[in-house]
Amino acid sequence: MWAGFQNAGQSCGGIERVYVHESIYDVFVAQLVEKTRALRHGPDTEFGVDIGAITTKGQLATIKDQVDDAVRNGAVIAAQSRPVGDLSKGFFYPATVLTNVNHSMQILRDENFGPVLPVMPFRSDEQAIRLANDCSMALTSSVFTESSATAQRIAKQLDSGVVTINDHLYSHGMSEAPWGGWKESGLGRTHGYLGLKEMSNVKCINNERVPSSWIPRNMWWYPFDRASYDGLLAGVRFLAPQDAAQFLSSSAKLVKFAVGKMFTKWRVNSEQQKAPEAKN
Repeated sequence: MWAGFQNAGQSCGGIERVYVHESIYDVFVAQLVEKTRALRHGPDTEFGVDIGAITTKGQLATIKDQVDDAVRNGAVIAAQSRPVGDLSKGFFYPATVLTNVNHSMQILRDENFGPVLPVMPFRSDEQAIRLANDCSMALTSSVFTESSATAQRIAKQLDSGVVTINDHLYSHGMSEAPWGGWKESGLGRTHGYLGLKEMSNVKCINNERVPSSWIPRNMWWYPFDRASYDGLLAGVRFLAPQDAAQFLSSSAKLVKFAVGKMFTKWRVNSEQQKAPEAKN
C-alpha cells in the first residue's frame, strides 16, 4: 500500500498494479480497503496528513480521467482516503483502491502517476507473470510470498529492471545496485558499476597482430581489379560455404589472393598513372 500511495503516487518506481492470488484476494482487498479508508489526504498541517498534493493540475486531470474511464468500464472504487483541511490549497486526489479491473482499461495500460491501486485476482503463477509483463513500462516490480524459491523463480521471469522480494521502492537508494528499466521505462542505468559505465567514454584500441613490415597492406586495400573481386568473393564463400567442395575451393583461392596482395607492396606503374580516355 505504501509503495503505491507514498508521495501521492508520484514515484517513477511506485506500484501501479496489484495482482493477488484468488485464494486470498477477498481477505487482501478487505484489509487494503480498511487501511486505505484510515489514510488522510490534504494540506500538510500539524503532521496530520498521509497523502499530500499532486504536483500539477494537468497530472491531477490525468489521474481523474483514468479512474473515470475505469469506472465507466466496470471498475469499482472500493475505498478512498479521508479528506482533511482545505483542499483548495493544492491539487489533491484521495488514495483510491479499484477492484473489478482488467487490462482493457486505460489505468492498467498507461502510467497513472497518482495514488491509485487497481487490484486484480490471478489463478496461477503463470497468469500473474503474463499479466505483470503485459505492459509497455518495465521499471520496477515486486513479488510477495512466503516461499523464497517461488519468489526467485517468478522474479527471473518478470520484464523489469528491478525486482524486489517482499518489499518495494527502496533499491533506488542502494548506490551499489543498478537502477533503470526496460521497454518504455528508459535506457541505460544509474548507480553501481553499470551506472559508472554510463558516465564513461568507451574506447576500443585494435593493435596489429602481425607487424606491418611483414604485411604491407590488407587484401581489401587499393587498387581494385578483377582479382580483388574474385579474392574477396572467395573470402565470403570461405566464411559461409554452401558445401564442402565450395569451402575447399574458396580456401585455396582466398589463400592465393591474400598472400599475393598482402605480402607485396603496391607499386604504381606507368599504366596506372595514365588518365582515362574521355568518352564522347
